[in-house]
Parts: sequence; C-alpha cells; structure tokens
Amino acid sequence: MKPCSLLTLALALAGPLAHAEPPSIADFQRPPAFSGPVLSPDGKHVAAIINPDGKTTALAVVDTDKPSEATPLKAFGQADIRDIYWLDNDRLAFTVRSRVDGEGWRVPPGLWTVHRDGSGFKQWVDAGPQSLLWRFVETPQGGRALQRSREGFGSTDSTPQNKRLLDAGWSLFQPPSPARPGELILRRYVADGQGLASHADLLRLDAATGERKPLTEGAPAKVLDWVLDAAGQPAFAMGTDGRGGSRVMARAADGSWSTWSETADGEPLRQPLAIDRAGRLYLLVSENGRKALHRADSLAPDAPTTRLVGSSVYRVSPRLLRDLDTDELMGVHFEADVPQTAWFSPVLAAAQAEIDRRLPGAANIVSCQRCLALPTLLVTSFSDRRPPRYFLFNRESGTLTSLASSMPWLPEGRPRQVAATSARDGLRLPIVVTHPVQAAPGPAPTVLLVHGGPWVRGNHWAWQAEPQFYASRGYLVLEADFRGSAGYGGRHERAGDKQWGLKMQDDLDDVVAWAVKQGLTDPQRVCIVGASYGGYAALMGLSRGQVACAVAQLAPTHLSLLTSRHWADFGEEALYYTLPRRLGDPVADAALLRANSPVNLIDKLQGPLLLMYGALDTRVPLAHGTALRDALTAAGRPPEWVVYPDEGHGFYKWEHQQDAWRRIEAFLATHLGPKN
Repeated sequence: MKPCSLLTLALALAGPLAHAEPPSIADFQRPPAFSGPVLSPDGKHVAAIINPDGKTTALAVVDTDKPSEATPLKAFGQADIRDIYWLDNDRLAFTVRSRVDGEGWRVPPGLWTVHRDGSGFKQWVDAGPQSLLWRFVETPQGGRALQRSREGFGSTDSTPQNKRLLDAGWSLFQPPSPARPGELILRRYVADGQGLASHADLLRLDAATGERKPLTEGAPAKVLDWVLDAAGQPAFAMGTDGRGGSRVMARAADGSWSTWSETADGEPLRQPLAIDRAGRLYLLVSENGRKALHRADSLAPDAPTTRLVGSSVYRVSPRLLRDLDTDELMGVHFEADVPQTAWFSPVLAAAQAEIDRRLPGAANIVSCQRCLALPTLLVTSFSDRRPPRYFLFNRESGTLTSLASSMPWLPEGRPRQVAATSARDGLRLPIVVTHPVQAAPGPAPTVLLVHGGPWVRGNHWAWQAEPQFYASRGYLVLEADFRGSAGYGGRHERAGDKQWGLKMQDDLDDVVAWAVKQGLTDPQRVCIVGASYGGYAALMGLSRGQVACAVAQLAPTHLSLLTSRHWADFGEEALYYTLPRRLGDPVADAALLRANSPVNLIDKLQGPLLLMYGALDTRVPLAHGTALRDALTAAGRPPEWVVYPDEGHGFYKWEHQQDAWRRIEAFLATHLGPKN
C-alpha cells in the first residue's frame, strides 16, 4: 500500500494542540491514534496500531529511516487490532479485540500473520463463536479469573478454510521469540462446570508450515499458567491447590511432574518467571510479603538466589529485557511510584540517562531486541500530564527523533502528585493527587475516586483519562490504595480482610483528612465516585455523612449476595475458601455482612446519589441496585438512576461511556460545583 504521512493520519509530530476550553468527553474517550509500537529485531522498522479517525484501526509499519511515514497494512472495522509482534525481520503476527461488546466478553483475539509489505496474509485462529468467548472477572485472591460466555452467536462458517483454523478458544500465550523464528505458542482455557477456567493447554504452531504440536499432554490438573524453557518446552506449571492456595509443579527430564513449591493460602513464595539459554531461572521471591525479582543458577526449588530488583514499598511485577543475541538480562522494566527501568548494561544505562535528560519530567521506557549490536532504541515516554509519546533514539549518534503522539488532540493535563499518609492505626496509605484547573487559590472541591477490585493496585502516576477529566472540570482528584489493595505486600493486602465498610472505609476518610490538612481539599465539597467495589465505597462514604454526594456505579449493596452460592459468579474455590477470609463467611460473619451492606443503611444514606448499573451484570446483578433504589424511594429520597440495558459489569459501548460521563459531569456540577 502507498505510504501515508503520519501527520496526515493525525499522528502529530509536534506537541499537543492548544485548547481554550477544556477537552470534551469525546476527546478523553477517543481511542489513541497511535499505540502499541514494537521495534523489529534488526531495528529497521516499527510496527504500530494506528487509528486516525477514531473508528477504524489498522496495522502500520514505519521505516526507522523515514519516521514521518507509515504504511497501513490491514483494517478490521469493528474488531480493533489489539497486539502486534515481530516473528522475524519480515513477518508480523497480530490479534484483535472488540470495542462494542456490551457485557465485557472479549471477541476471541484470533491470530493472523502478515509480511511487513502486506503480502502473505494468513489467519490461524478463528475469531468466531461466542460460546468460546472469555472475560476476566475479579477474584478475592487479588487477581482475575477467566469466565466463559454462556451465550452462543458468531461465526458458524464451515468452509474448508475455516475448518483448517484452530478454534476460537486458542490465543497467543506469549510474544513470539525471534530466537525461534516462526514459532507461535498458543494457549486454550478449558472451562469447569461453572464456566470458569479450570486449566490451560498449550500448543506449538509453525507459522511457515502450519504444523501443530500439543505441549501439555499429561500435565497436572488446575494449571492456568506455564513457564517454558529456552527450547520452548514446558518447565513449570502453576495453578491452585483447589483450596485457596497455590501450587507450582516442575517437569522432570522424563516428562513427569512433581510439586516444586506449595502455599496453603495465596500466591507462591517462589514464582518462576523465565529460564534463559544457560539454564538460569528468573523468579519472584517473597520478601516480607512483597515480591522481588531474583535469579537462581539452577531450577532446584531450594537453589540459592541472587536478588536483582526489589522494593521496600512496592511489589515488583517485572518485564525482563533479554538481548536477542546473547540472551543476557540487559534490564528490567517495573513500576514503583513511577514506571522505571533497572539497567544491568552500562551501555543502555548511559543511553537511558541521555534520553531522560532530553525528555525531562517523564518516565521513558526503552525497548529493543538486539540491544547491544544495534544502535536504534524505541522509547515510550510516559508522563503524568499527557498520554504516551513515542520516539526513536540512536545511541551512537545521540539523535532523538519524534515518532508519534498517542492522543495529539489533547492539551497538556494536570500534574499528578505521588504522596502517602498514615492511617489512624499507622498503616501507610499510598495516594495520587491530580491537581485541578482552578483560577482561585485555596482548597478545591474534590472527587475521591475509589478503585474497584478491591484486591488490585489502583494508584498509577502516569496520565489517566478519568482523573484528568475531573481535574479539567476544576476538581481536585484523590486516589488511594486503601488496605486490601494489591501491590504493596501481604501486610497491606491482609489488613483489608473482613474490613469492607470498616477500616477500608476509614482509610478513605483518613486520606480526605490528609488532603484537608494539606490545604488541598474543601471538606464541605467532597464527592466520592467509584465503580464495583468503588461504588460500594461511595455508598458507605455517603452513609457516614462526611461527603457532599456520591456516584456509585455497579455497586454491590448486599454483601451476603456476593458470597451466596446462588447469586455469586465466583468459582467454588473462591466461594468456599477465599471469600470467607477476605470478605466474610456467609454464616459465621452474617451479622458483619448485614451491618455493612448499604441496603441496610437506608436511614444513613442522606445526600445526593447517582446510581448506575448494567442490566446484564452477573458479578453485581441488577437486584443490588433496584433494592437500594426502591428502599430510598420509599424513604422519600429517590436517587438519580440509570440502567444500561445491554451492559454488564462495566460500560463498554461508546455511547454508554459518553452518556455515563455526561451524567457524572452534570451531577458534580450541581452538587459540588467549582467556585470558578
């Protein structure tokens, strides 16, 4: 296809455009114009996802010698390109996603390969029947489980070509390795009787010949994740023990499996990540409840380890950067207070220092494959004030070349401050503050934005649309990783056990008190906003009488229903072992669950309230919302109410996302309105 100017495709090479008025809701929610770039092994091309009109994505290839031009290869209409990978210097693999599925079910990602000139286009995995669709649901263990669709629609094509495709249950397991060109490792989740993933199979696919080879026949039960050795063979299998604990199995030379490590409650204390060509193991090791990256010289479960990257505050979730030629570990990407890299290569550490000098005030993440042999580096530049920008850096010439901005139509946003305070019992509470646009000095009206989960990390320094949206409307935004949140170690997570509506809610009050003491927040003008657990916290915050208003989306109102075998969509292991510990036992803790259920606090729920639900939600069925709405209405305090008829546990359709933000914007303006 004919090359197109990146400028023509609205991938601005200059800075963002100036705006007299704050950006519109559509500006914030429009998909990135340029995203997901990956550098080819030889450093001569960048493949990326482009979306010039906000509607249709395409795979594009950029010559690093002509960074202002891009060659679009393929568009997919409603199914957006999700991830792209280089198989070698000439061939690409990619998967797709959907922007329009209402209940959060993923259109199967499929799998395609294509040459970088657009020739040789081939599909390997079907993106068909919805009966094979999966979605992620939150788990009490602090992670996510996969749930299979119970509906059935989609492709029923039985042509010879379609019959040759792998079924839609297969997806790419890990990025292809140019060290084994043309080899694709695929994974298929297998559902249990409740529709939750019970185990995962692996398959090797040769993209040149189409040959397929199963990799996990005879593997242990309840395995959901794998670690492969340098030859691409399964070496470790990781899953649960069926009782709320975790198990790591190791494969012997004769193909048999044995227990490598086992933890009765929660994650493994040692978790394998990768094996290099020299047979060394990279693994996560628990240090006072926080995971750190270590390396061992053998695969033995008791092998001595060397600590590579760790933190006294954060759990490390590393991405290893290994050189394609030598397989040496060049560095590790991870997120502490900001995204960063620990470099073990002096050459790349020096390049990082120069990039940081040229792009100040940003977290500049460098990627490469033949990192030492070739000079070209791809830079993804994150900041708190703007979406990612992309650059090419030549470490020999020192040339830094702008490639594209992901959302060039947005002006620079507001600064985000990383801070912390102590809860009333001394627990450290991480905070992110997004400062507002405000004409007058002094305390600001504040949105306390509470993350869902709740067993996830919610605080991230980098630019995010929702807090920047509120800040652009004149509100200070507070985000807190209250007790129970992940990412800060076992003590922080376990401090939230059976504390819904109690100490978890105290933490949010303590964060607001900190912001008031700092002179940031007007205590009379605080609105608490959240979805899922965040919606529950919004209701409980309103019940305490310390906020001016609340916006509760997808909010559970009967805690007992979340633990009910008849209502909940958690798996049996979570219902019988994990939820009783994390949330409360439905029998032994019945009084606790009742006392902290918003539907039982009608007399205390005083003040303006906006309730928003999805009619098809299975995680928080609509009955949670209608019971609360009806009780408040009977008490003479009807809330503002909206139900999106074809949405589930999340608002996925473009028009619903727009409508939800318009309603929240109007609600905040009415009940919290900024002085300016």
